[in-house]
Amino acid sequence: MQYQLIQNFLELPGIIGFSLMPLDPTEASGQAYSVGFPQGNGPEQESILAQGIQQIISTTPASLEFCVFQFGPYQVEVHKVENGAILLVLSEGELPSEYSKAVSELMQFIKADYPALVDSIQVIRAEAIAPVSVPSAQPQTARLDDVVAAMNSLNLVTSRYLGPQLVANHWRTLQDVPWLSKFCIDTDGTVSVIDIDQQLSAEQLAEIRLWTQRFHQRCTRIIRDYDTLVEQTLPTHHRQLLFGQ
Repeated sequence: MQYQLIQNFLELPGIIGFSLMPLDPTEASGQAYSVGFPQGNGPEQESILAQGIQQIISTTPASLEFCVFQFGPYQVEVHKVENGAILLVLSEGELPSEYSKAVSELMQFIKADYPALVDSIQVIRAEAIAPVSVPSAQPQTARLDDVVAAMNSLNLVTSRYLGPQLVANHWRTLQDVPWLSKFCIDTDGTVSVIDIDQQLSAEQLAEIRLWTQRFHQRCTRIIRDYDTLVEQTLPTHHRQLLFGQ
């Protein structure tokens, strides 16, 4: 039941992820458990965010059970719970009306059975980082111009719902492979490239597809029926280039 509760919460539009974190970071037994963030990472891996959160907590009255603040493009909610822990929810954009009920249910499960919820988080994280099988029929190389055109086609579809600035931010925050820094993401969401050979290697194409897949997963959490939208509006040859299918 906890597993499905977490999945339903993460599927709410606007939700990026959430963490169960120790109220006192100096406690040796305190450990953070995050789910929903790219590659399973959470605020405990983002030192600036973690420091900001702890600073907010340390300067709030002990009686304060809830606070919310803006961190860059994200909204951060901090809820104090039992077991000397806090529930931290990261979101962006407007949250749906059912969010209040969903976070209330999540808090109830944390208080009722904290260990069981932690176990479910770890199961979901393990599934998220499991290797993805690659269809043998997919092309192993591609031309750079064709891939960039496909990315811009995907951006055009997505920008209608998120706006170009959020689209650009999503690509940039997931741009963690060094050579992908050669891909320039303009504020209007347009992708351009500098100093890369026109013929991509199989490894380069695979890394671009992984980058695109993570972008797609991020957008799926915000835009309802995003999978169907992409399938119906993205040209087939662009979908094949970016997703191998």
